[in-house]
Amino acid sequence: MELAVQGNQDCLTVQVIGEVLAESCSDLREAILELTAREAKEIVLELSQMPFIESSGLGVLVGLRAHLRRHGTELRLANPQPRVLETLRMTRLALLFGLED
Repeated sequence: MELAVQGNQDCLTVQVIGEVLAESCSDLREAILELTAREAKEIVLELSQMPFIESSGLGVLVGLRAHLRRHGTELRLANPQPRVLETLRMTRLALLFGLED
């Protein structure tokens, strides 16, 4: 898994490239937590290049969302691939992250 960050203080976009597996979850969490120092109002995880996420990765997303909200930052997910979107739907996380009405 690789991450590419761009944006400004209002909104940072983090493109997640590759699968999010148990062994890469801590890297994802640490990278996003480091971004809290930038005090962005919103962090968008761009998921169009992420073909798969394990359950441990889902847990990281939920934990990050809670942590960031406590610090005044919203975490959004954008453009998940069909397989990832289905996983988010099955776990009801698509509703939590606003991917569905």
